[in-house]
Amino acid sequence: ISYSRISLRDVAERLGLPSATSAEFVVAKAVRDGVLEATIHHEDGYVQSHDLVDVYATREPAEAFHRRIAYCLTTHNDAVRGMRYPPDAYKKQLEASRGIRGKSDDKTDEEKAQELEEELEEDY
Repeated sequence: ISYSRISLRDVAERLGLPSATSAEFVVAKAVRDGVLEATIHHEDGYVQSHDLVDVYATREPAEAFHRRIAYCLTTHNDAVRGMRYPPDAYKKQLEASRGIRGKSDDKTDEEKAQELEEELEEDY
């Protein structure tokens, strides 16, 4: 049930509180926490709720939707990236399972460069 105006005594009765003062404290906390958008009229002993604003007339829902979709896409892309195999990883596994060993080349780049220079000098 929705009310635009309700007495604090009725609030206390519906919530099972001992007095309207207790209801006023409960309503004040709800207003402070942002659960209710209302004004408490102490002298008259009632609570007046504020008119609701059409939240869909603002950009807020679209921005929230955009943030959620961006999060989902990022999570998906990270998962796909995490499942990729390194290039030719299956070939190493295949060779290892067949017992084929590639030619191991323990030479450093400097040694290889030196050998190339020596071969070029021999040709000229």
